[in-house]
Amino acid sequence: MTLILVVILIALAFEFVNGFHDTANSIATVVSTKVLTPRQAIMLAACTNLVGALIGHAVAKTVSSGLVDSQFVNSQTIICALFGGIVWNLLTWWLGLPSSSTHALVGGLCGATVANAQNNFGAINRDGVWNKVLVPMMGSPVIGLVGGFLVMTLLYALLRNARPMWVNRFFGRAQIFSASYMGFAHGLADAQKTMGIITLALVTATTAGSFNHLPDFLHFLKMEKTPVAEQLLGTVIAGQHTQETAAALETEGFKMRSGEFREAFLSLAAEVHQSLGDEAGAARSRGDVKKDYEANVAHENARILPKLPIIGEMVAVKVTDWPKTLKSEGDKAAKDGKPPLKAMATKVRELAPDVPVWIKVVCALTMAAGTSAGGWRIIKTMGHKMVKLQPVHGFAAETTAATLLAVTGKLGMTVSTTHAITTAIMGVGATKRFSAIDMGIVKKILGAWVLTLPASFAVAYTAMWLWLKIAG
Repeated sequence: MTLILVVILIALAFEFVNGFHDTANSIATVVSTKVLTPRQAIMLAACTNLVGALIGHAVAKTVSSGLVDSQFVNSQTIICALFGGIVWNLLTWWLGLPSSSTHALVGGLCGATVANAQNNFGAINRDGVWNKVLVPMMGSPVIGLVGGFLVMTLLYALLRNARPMWVNRFFGRAQIFSASYMGFAHGLADAQKTMGIITLALVTATTAGSFNHLPDFLHFLKMEKTPVAEQLLGTVIAGQHTQETAAALETEGFKMRSGEFREAFLSLAAEVHQSLGDEAGAARSRGDVKKDYEANVAHENARILPKLPIIGEMVAVKVTDWPKTLKSEGDKAAKDGKPPLKAMATKVRELAPDVPVWIKVVCALTMAAGTSAGGWRIIKTMGHKMVKLQPVHGFAAETTAATLLAVTGKLGMTVSTTHAITTAIMGVGATKRFSAIDMGIVKKILGAWVLTLPASFAVAYTAMWLWLKIAG
């Protein structure tokens, strides 16, 4: 129990350090153009980050379940992962370089997990890392650069006959809205990484039985996947399931709140019944899933927020059709010559819970505190050294970066706020002339980007390896 609390505190320390980096990046333009003072910008970022963080959860679910195999993750693994991210973040913060906290955290998580898995790189979900981390990491800077250039070019064309005084006055006001949009998108996309880590830690602790004798006032720490549920999934994956296993899956499913976890377990119970020739049991479980699914669809259709323009698409919950999902997973495994039931149980094991509201609030507030404590170094690099900005440039850069973050955040991709806003500023600056960009600063930033994943991986791997040596 004590170790879990240590994990949460270290995760919040990472979020505090993250405030030096990514939230500072998100408000750098509005401060450098003198539209808002640092204090005003920090307050704006804190409020809009909180709103964005509370609305979305796709990125947090990616971090908590889509990158590494949870069976190789424990509290020590997460501590070492966070240590790797914090060390790299502090180093680049000291040098004033806007490196990616997102990729520092991902690199740390992968490094610690591989070490804990005894150098088994299969512990990394390669498809998840490739699709949700590496592809966005390579694509988002290009989109940010080109997008910033195109938005600024369009504004130049529209404002070519406007008076400079009017342009500065108008976009000085407009930049408050673009900065708010940037803060919201940052909360939606980036503030969720640490939330995912804390959720992963709590899921791991719950399945390990660490919370079996938890006092009532700490009951909120428990996640839905119990040790019994984890054991049952392991039994199915090992191919040792019986009728008792299927019945136990149903029992565990009904202990869970109505939603994805219950539907997933009941759907798997139906497949286990089916594999054992129990048609009546399979039909009963599928009937229970159908009732739960229809109730959840009706609940989602009755919500007001998903019906709102723009925001509605971000907060809408896609209710998973688990019988169809598991059948698709089983068919794919059978085609590849693998046991279908094992693939189905693995899919259920990978399911992560939604992030509790208390985690979202605490992480968002911690990030805002970090920004106020040390964000000026990054703001100075971003807003003053790289290229000189006017309000219209800040508006273009923030709008471009925020749109990129909002779209990828909705898709659950771990895109870096740093990459988005930095390349958007470069694209905006390039519309003046390419010489307006300080290429010396750009080269340092690119160097930090290239090194972030391997450096944080190495630090976390070494920390986990030492931990195992000392403990074993």
